[in-house]
Amino acid sequence: MKKYLSSVLIMLCILLSAVVASAEKAEWKADNYDLSKVQKIYVEDDVEKDESVSFSDLEALKVRQSLDENEKYIKKYRIVNNKNIADAVLSVKMLTWGTKKYWVDEQTVTENQTITHTGKDGKTSSVTIPVTVTKPGYYYYTQYFSAKFVLTDKDGKTIFERIDKREDEKKAYDMFNRAVKDFYKDVNSLK
Repeated sequence: MKKYLSSVLIMLCILLSAVVASAEKAEWKADNYDLSKVQKIYVEDDVEKDESVSFSDLEALKVRQSLDENEKYIKKYRIVNNKNIADAVLSVKMLTWGTKKYWVDEQTVTENQTITHTGKDGKTSSVTIPVTVTKPGYYYYTQYFSAKFVLTDKDGKTIFERIDKREDEKKAYDMFNRAVKDFYKDVNSLK
């Protein structure tokens, strides 16, 4: 029983060590800003990119689409298409975007295997034995991004700012979509 439990524990540790998923947020909010002045928000059309960031046209389109489709989560403000009539402007700057490659070394583990035998008389018997198995090394890939969301008033003063950084085996634009949704929902809590 102890051997079985230790084998299961070893397998769980191996599986968990291969999973890389992270999400970090840092944010700042203006303390003395009167948010009742903000009724209309304009979302910048273009996502600014850090000079080290590059992504395909399709990814750029999906990033822009994410900003548009998630506007429905800003419920306490009106989204406007004219920057001149807006009380606040939301801009996004992509700080990082890419794919990372990780190597997992070859691993030798002990697994329990059950051998079943059916005799001439039709009776079945089985025995479970520990077997040492060598699993070859392999690469796995994650995608990541970090983005800076900034909400400013008409005069360019920052009202609310967040840097969101995520990495997972999911597509970067799917994670970005979730970050946009989270940011838009949190903008509501400012009021």
